[in-house]
Amino acid sequence: MRFSGKGRTRARMAACAAAGALALGVVACGGSETTSSSADSGEGPIVIGMAVAKTGPLSPYDLQPGNAFLLRLDEINKEGGIDGRQVEAKWIDTKSDKTLAASVATQLLNDGAVAILTTCDFDFGSPAAFQAKAQNVPAISLCASSPKNATPAIIGENGFSMGTGSDTEGVTAAEWIMEKQEWKRAYVLKDTSLEYSKATADYFVARWKELGGEIVGEDTFVGGENVDIAAQATRAKGAAAQADVIYVGSWNPGGSTAARQLRNAGITLPIVGNQSMDGSLTKQVAGDISDYYSTPLACIPSYCTSGEGENQEAVNKFFEDFKAKYGEDLSSSYPINGYDLGNVFKKAIETAGSAEPTKIGEAIKTMGAVEGINSTFQFTEKCHRPVGQQRIILEWVKGEGEFVETRGAQEIPDIGDANPCAGPQTGAE
Repeated sequence: MRFSGKGRTRARMAACAAAGALALGVVACGGSETTSSSADSGEGPIVIGMAVAKTGPLSPYDLQPGNAFLLRLDEINKEGGIDGRQVEAKWIDTKSDKTLAASVATQLLNDGAVAILTTCDFDFGSPAAFQAKAQNVPAISLCASSPKNATPAIIGENGFSMGTGSDTEGVTAAEWIMEKQEWKRAYVLKDTSLEYSKATADYFVARWKELGGEIVGEDTFVGGENVDIAAQATRAKGAAAQADVIYVGSWNPGGSTAARQLRNAGITLPIVGNQSMDGSLTKQVAGDISDYYSTPLACIPSYCTSGEGENQEAVNKFFEDFKAKYGEDLSSSYPINGYDLGNVFKKAIETAGSAEPTKIGEAIKTMGAVEGINSTFQFTEKCHRPVGQQRIILEWVKGEGEFVETRGAQEIPDIGDANPCAGPQTGAE
């Protein structure tokens, strides 16, 4: 589903697209830069700060979602803004650096930001979020999926993430396999480099066991650049006769590199990965891989050749709008989170009747359903990430993605990590 009024602001197109390539700088889309108090005067532009990576290893996850957020802000401003006020975004590159993220957030808060957007990973984004927390300003990750980013006791009462959740990714895979396939014995490879990748594997294992599946073996590796899992592949091959499927909890490019190396080792078992093991990087790194499955938010036309989801028309329109504005294809489904975040801010400020930071944070938790590109979702008082957002199962055949079906996580198990989102999922189908 999609909001009406998809205008494009051509006059700023070149400036905003070029800014995405800067190593460090400030972007103001939707108007000129301004300085205001984070308490918000109630007049003039509403300022949102972006402590988000344009460069470094997190940039493949941050840059396009950040630009998708700017795309939605341009549309909102063309529609008249929020409660008659224009919205400005100030973006400073964190360079995928945790220490720099904190100082960037401080600068943006000093510049009058009423909310801080953070990078698509808890480890790299939390330093900025904690700076916002100290000033009672909402901090919202563009797409971090670690349950920590949805836990008020960790991220703060005004801390949120647009990421659907590594818990839902692992659970969705386990539930789909158990319902649709005849694979009952799983071998699990867990990438320990990020909270996100560890959690996807942990939640897969927990839900798999709840549903009666057997884990025949587990192994770990450290993802990122230049991954070499030769030893792990050898051990996996030794266990392959006892397994029906391999689940890999990782992130690209390391995750797709691992999948390719499993195939090169002669392992022909089906491989199932998470959302971060999806996208153009999968096509580039894993080559013509087949019998491989990922769990993105939607079928993105740049690498998914057959999209039949119920919201595919809206996804395709978003793909076209993004390419028209920035001159490039979407490389994954993560930018959906960035675009939908514009809708979250619009509804929250309208619901609160104010751009006062604490009122925005409270409204996000209580305002109910938000219509996004691929599905409707909501935040709750206890779970600070989109609850009920749907994703798809994507099958890779000779290096191209094919839509299988739309899924929603049915129930998140309690694995003892104090995840406030555990339990039955609102909107599950």
